[in-house]
Amino acid sequence: MSQAEQMVKHSSIYAVGNISRQLVGFIMLPIYTHYLTPADYGVIGLLVFLVSLFEIILGGHMFQAVPKFYHQEDDPKRKNAVVSTAFLVTTCFSGLACLLMASFSEALSMATFGDEQYSIYIVIFSALILTHALEIYSLTYLRILKKPWTFFNFNMAKLALQLGLNVYTIVILGWGLMGLALSSLLSSVIISLILIAYTLTKTGLALSKDIAIRIIKFSWPLWISGLIGLYIGSSNRYFIRIFSSLDEVGLYELAIKFGSIVMVLIWSPFSQYWQTERFAIAKQDNPYPAYSLAFRMITALLLISGVGVNLFSSSIINVMSAPSFYPAVNAVPFLVVACTFQSLTIFNNFSFMFTNRTFEITKNNIFTAGVITAFYFALIPGFGFVGASAAFAAGSVAQYIYALYAANRVYPLKIPQKPLILGLLILSVGTIIDFTFIEVQFGFSSLALKLALSIAVSILIILALFDREELLSSRKYIADIFSRVAS
Repeated sequence: MSQAEQMVKHSSIYAVGNISRQLVGFIMLPIYTHYLTPADYGVIGLLVFLVSLFEIILGGHMFQAVPKFYHQEDDPKRKNAVVSTAFLVTTCFSGLACLLMASFSEALSMATFGDEQYSIYIVIFSALILTHALEIYSLTYLRILKKPWTFFNFNMAKLALQLGLNVYTIVILGWGLMGLALSSLLSSVIISLILIAYTLTKTGLALSKDIAIRIIKFSWPLWISGLIGLYIGSSNRYFIRIFSSLDEVGLYELAIKFGSIVMVLIWSPFSQYWQTERFAIAKQDNPYPAYSLAFRMITALLLISGVGVNLFSSSIINVMSAPSFYPAVNAVPFLVVACTFQSLTIFNNFSFMFTNRTFEITKNNIFTAGVITAFYFALIPGFGFVGASAAFAAGSVAQYIYALYAANRVYPLKIPQKPLILGLLILSVGTIIDFTFIEVQFGFSSLALKLALSIAVSILIILALFDREELLSSRKYIADIFSRVAS
């Protein structure tokens, strides 16, 4: 199996697995938006932000280092020690973070929401710091072993469990926001325990001091970078709450559900494969064609999925949501751009990972935090959640430009940028045409026009990103897949 074939096959399986993990939010949208108010939805967004903040500051996450150091070891026992050492160290950090967040729940509730009544939700969500860590390490180990189907099965199990618990607690019991909190916690606890039992059965439980030191040295700049990255991507919810209201936070939360589809459906599954494979590719005598092909493939998929999101999100939101949630569609195009450039920035960050210059990622995030804060203060007071989305998009573009410049100085990936610029321009024009000339109503004529426009824009994006020879070879590859399926 060629590099490209393996990339497509494994990424596709990871895609379905990751989609299933995120699918609950979309399947439950009609229920969430009818049984919860925009303010309730905003509370969930701020709770997730708070959990992420404690995870990054005190969680000690080192999962990005595991593939790197795992592949550097030749002895199977040492390979297993990399996984178990990272797991043990992170468990200690995450357990401490969980206890601290729960202990200061009332103060955190007042600081975050301006009211102590949400402290019980903070206590419930604090446990997710530990359970998420257990899940992440186990799923990372499955990707290292190249077991996409096992990865898929665990994610499908969590999907079924979450859906069942959500329906039971929110609809049947009528617990509303509390039902959502408890079902999220219970499903995460059950799946994380099963996953860690599976992983430790394979790796054993051993702590290696030298491995721990090397991993921590590699990871500490990423902790700082992750904290700043969280500020860049999630602090807008807090700014919206301060400058506007919890209702607007809820509208932003719904909009980001659609805007982040490009990361959930495209980037996340691709990164499951690329996160470990990129280090193996770097060992090749000439890795640059593989870098270029992978970049253009993921860029094309991100932009094409962005076309679909921009053109169809308005109709879907109008059908699935209560009228109070309809304005969320105005922020979606900005969030698609933001998530696209966030993804491509992570791709370019490999230059720093490979050369152990991870502090460069931190420097980039510090720069981006300054830029995006200026945009937040300029746009949120006047334009609310839409202004926050535009600020996020502008900051993400600035972050990508900085990452590209810095990466070319330490380990250039030699990837041309003109196809990306042209593809982004095509996406923007298609979105403007849709918003200007095509009605939002969920009718046959509007859907037919949206479909025709999305196909035309997608074809133009493909032509902008690939040359004739690559298109012909990809056509042959796709034809081979269909012939094997048919036989």
